[in-house]
Amino acid sequence: MKTSPVFLRILLTLGLAACCSSASAERAIRVFTVFCNAYEGQGAAINDGVSADKVMVESMFLSNYSKQSWGVDLIREVVDGENATKQNILDRFEEFVLTVGPEDTLYVHFSGHGIILDPASGEQFLQGVDEELFSRKLWAEKIEQLPCKLKILITDCCSTYPEGFVVAEGDDRVEPWQNLYSLFLEHEGFVNITAASPGQPAYGTEFGGFLTINLDSDMQRFPTWEKVFAHASERVEVETEYQLRNIGLTDASPQQPFAYGLGSFTGDERSAMTRTRVEYVIPDSNARRLNRSELESMGLKQLYLARNEIFARYGFDFSSPFLQEYFGSRSWYEKIPGFKSPPVTDLEADNADLILQVEKENGGPFISSKRIMPGEGNGDAAPDIFPWSSDQSLSRSVLQNLTPKELSIARNEIYARHGYPFSSKALQRHFRKKPYYVRSSSKSEPNFNAVEKHNLWQIRKIERINGGAYQW
Repeated sequence: MKTSPVFLRILLTLGLAACCSSASAERAIRVFTVFCNAYEGQGAAINDGVSADKVMVESMFLSNYSKQSWGVDLIREVVDGENATKQNILDRFEEFVLTVGPEDTLYVHFSGHGIILDPASGEQFLQGVDEELFSRKLWAEKIEQLPCKLKILITDCCSTYPEGFVVAEGDDRVEPWQNLYSLFLEHEGFVNITAASPGQPAYGTEFGGFLTINLDSDMQRFPTWEKVFAHASERVEVETEYQLRNIGLTDASPQQPFAYGLGSFTGDERSAMTRTRVEYVIPDSNARRLNRSELESMGLKQLYLARNEIFARYGFDFSSPFLQEYFGSRSWYEKIPGFKSPPVTDLEADNADLILQVEKENGGPFISSKRIMPGEGNGDAAPDIFPWSSDQSLSRSVLQNLTPKELSIARNEIYARHGYPFSSKALQRHFRKKPYYVRSSSKSEPNFNAVEKHNLWQIRKIERINGGAYQW
């Protein structure tokens, strides 16, 4: 006898709900990050780059982690600014790992200055903002000895920021969702990566360190640390060698990231039910009433996807290229061409409404559903494509699905919030309708914050991949 699709859906929903409820907080991802972005004197040259690293690393978790789907807690500790002194880093780390459990994942990231005191040994020392040093080797040994399932240590210590450097991290599209789950929860052992081989230099720009930028991209492309490091390290070496030749530093050595260990992949042990569960943001949003507290800790992208997966369960045919790509990669999604009226239950409708409320309270929605370009619409002010792009990091996974016109408007929305006087008549007419736009008389580059700098860099990167920025 053939089982009906409706019955299969009921079984799957019940199984997912049971799996979610049984996935207690026995395992946690513990994230300890250090961003030394308050150096003084000559050391301050890397402060902007370290701040960019912070935006990338924090966005990785905010945009992609889902407690309901992953079944684990996320516990974070950030040490940055003037607090990132040697002693404070070490003291807070000791306190942070006191409660680490045997099934936990510990992720440690350090961005700042690094120094090699003895070129013969190549031993690297990390430098707090007070310029006090501590041994990377000893810190790594302490981390390796911790009694948890997976330990990850990433140190991006840039010794120099050559003028004229441009960071490239690959043109391939990213698919972060299950790849990040696999990297943090389907490995064991010790992943120990540093920005450069012993005795070799590491480079960066105001947009971040070469290692952090490339790891951030490849962690969204590949499910194992072995593949992530292989692609990132090769690209960093090739690109820095090219960049050094391009600016005339032919005697300088390219950057060669180094891995002391990459852990072991355990993904084959994952059950079929878990494989399905992690394809959802909130696996049981069609079976239980959501509460505000669980939503308020989620990022805008996760909220947006959680809201739309309610409709995707019915085969909704999305118009958004981003949603088409995302749900098209879900094994459970079966699109019904032209289907726009899913028979959602009252519970599902209430859940979708609540998610949208939280999105709006947090500056969303994630992306405007009505992306009106210059010259379109009824003359009223068009909603911003990303109304929150001055405060939260944009995701490459959504930017790679925008048209050239949409990318241009998204980029210029950030400029418009600073009153930038546009030369293009089309952009002048488009932004003068915005209630926040107050035209400045100065055409100098605005004083962007770290998030805005990162988002502008992200958008320009996708524009470059697409052949250049749209000209109005």
